[in-house]
Order: sequence, then C-alpha cells, then structure tokens
Amino acid sequence: MKYLQLQYLFSQRYIFIVCHSISWLFAYLFLTIIVMQNPYASWNEAIYGAIFLFSGAFITYFVRCVYKKQLHNKSNVLQFGFLVVGSCFATLIATTILLCGVFFLAHIGMSYPIPTSQLGFIIETVGLSNGLNMLGLTLLWSFGYLALSKIKCLSTAYALLTVSQLQALNSQLNPHFLFNAINDIRALILAQPTQARASLAELADMLRYSLQANQDDKVPLSQELENAQHYLSLCKISLADRLQIEVNVASDAERLLMPKMILQLCLENAIKHGIAKNRVGGVVAVKVWCEEKLYIEVVNPLVVSAQPSDGLGLATKNIEERLGLLYRGEGSITRMVRGETIATVIEIPKETV
Repeated sequence: MKYLQLQYLFSQRYIFIVCHSISWLFAYLFLTIIVMQNPYASWNEAIYGAIFLFSGAFITYFVRCVYKKQLHNKSNVLQFGFLVVGSCFATLIATTILLCGVFFLAHIGMSYPIPTSQLGFIIETVGLSNGLNMLGLTLLWSFGYLALSKIKCLSTAYALLTVSQLQALNSQLNPHFLFNAINDIRALILAQPTQARASLAELADMLRYSLQANQDDKVPLSQELENAQHYLSLCKISLADRLQIEVNVASDAERLLMPKMILQLCLENAIKHGIAKNRVGGVVAVKVWCEEKLYIEVVNPLVVSAQPSDGLGLATKNIEERLGLLYRGEGSITRMVRGETIATVIEIPKETV
C-alpha cells in the first residue's frame, strides 16, 4: 500500500514537471518570436529570454514545492497571499539573474560593452520592463495553479463523497432477511442437518460477498448471479414450493459489469411483494440480455389485494440512487405492470471486466 502511494505521488509530480516545463517553454518561444520580429534585435535577445524565463520556471517550481509542503491544507486567503508573495519573489530573483546575465555576457564580449555611466540606465530599463513582464507571467502561473489545485481538491472530495454515499446505500439491505435465515437454518439443524449445513454455507458465502470490499462498486454479472442463487436457496427454506425460479441469462452478458447487490435487492422486492404476500406463491423470473446496453429484468406476480407500497419502495429508491451515482444518467430502473405480473427492468451501460 505504501509503495502504491509513493508511486502515485511520483506520477503526480512527473505530470506536473512535464506540464510546468511545457508551459514555460511555450512562453519562451512565444515571447522570443515576438522580440525577433524587431529588425534591430539580435540572437542575444533569445539568450537573455532563456536566462530570464527559465529562471522564472525554476523559482516558481520551488514556490510550488513550498506551497505543497506547508500551505496545501491552509486557508484559501493564506494560499492566495503566499502565491502572490511567491510571484513577487520569483520576479525579483529572475530579474536579478537576468541583469547578472546581461552584464556577464557584456563582460566576456558576447554582447556590446556597457559603459559605467550606463549601468543605472540598463538596470532601470531592463529590470523594470522585464520585471513587469515576469510579474505578469508568475501571477498568471500562480492563479492558474491555484485554480487547478482547487478543482483537483473538489474532484477528490466529490469522489470521496460518492464512495461514502455508495457505501451507505450498500448498507441499506434488509436486516430481517438475515434474522429469518438464521431462524430457518436453526429449525433445520435437527430435522435436516445436511440441508442445514448447506444452507449455512450459502449464508456464509452471501455475507462474505456483501462484506467484501469493492472499490468501484461493480462486479461481473456471473458473481452477482451466484450470490442471487444463494439468496434464493435460503428463501426457499421458508417459502418451499410457493417460490418458483426461472433464470434466463444471455451467454454474452455474464462477463459484463453491474452494480453489486442490485440483483439481490430486486429479488428481495419481488419475493416480499409478489410471493410472501401471495398464499399460492408464484414464479420469480430473472432475464438478462444485451443490446446497446445491458438489461436486467425481474418479474414477479402482481398481488392486487396487498397493501400498495409508498412510492417506489426503499429497495427501488436505493437502486435508483446508486445508478445515478455510478452512471450519471446513463442507467435507469423502471417498474411496470404486465397483466398479472410486475416487471422491474434495470438498464445500464455495457462494461466488460
């Protein structure tokens, strides 16, 4: 885990260095092209520009390192003030390096000699004009970096919020099923010990599946079907022949990804409202197929005499919210009456393992 964190930090630093270097190189080329349009300009101007802008690039990188280490988690006002001061500091240092470069090149004969009487004029003219340009560039760099860092923080916060919301929704499973399953298995221990052991193993597999960490909240359809089979087997302990199951899954759909535990939620809803409230029971049919998207359909009997549920019901609302978080409008759940049955259809984008 520590190795992965170091690898992530290294990759982030590498990306910043590349983008930072490209932006300052682009500024150098842009300004050099503009300066060289002057017929009186010489290639010394390009050398001066390289000294000046690459000094600014190095110092702003240093400012960024201090910002990341000392002020990353401080208040926005303090961060803004630091970057403004850092821009002024970078301007001062880069301008000083430029002036040193101008005097050094003149001293070794690579440019025109500078008379002693003109030293003040050169410092004032070159320093002031280029200093203002550098101050504008460093302020632009600082504001751009601050904006991008805030966007990154907001993106990270939104991702963490989404994960916490998904975890909260995952925990909204029916606790009564667990209690009922344990009681049903306890009743089987003396009468049918073999079936009790098998049912206990299926319950353990279900709990392991539901508690297993999954960062993306998505699993292959084959795993979801296997868990659903465990759930249905446990339900048949109490419902016996009242619960009949039909499963029809397209072979090309089993490797596709789907949100974890959603199929079980649909089956819980179907059994609770279509079988448990029906004295003669009925058939719960599961059908999965692929077209442009992945479709998952659960059909159960319509019990007309049952008390209608308020709205979509907790399970359906849970599924609807999770689809919204995971697919941002690309997934949907629909409930419809078909004669004497109710069909719940989930539509999600096709994603392979």
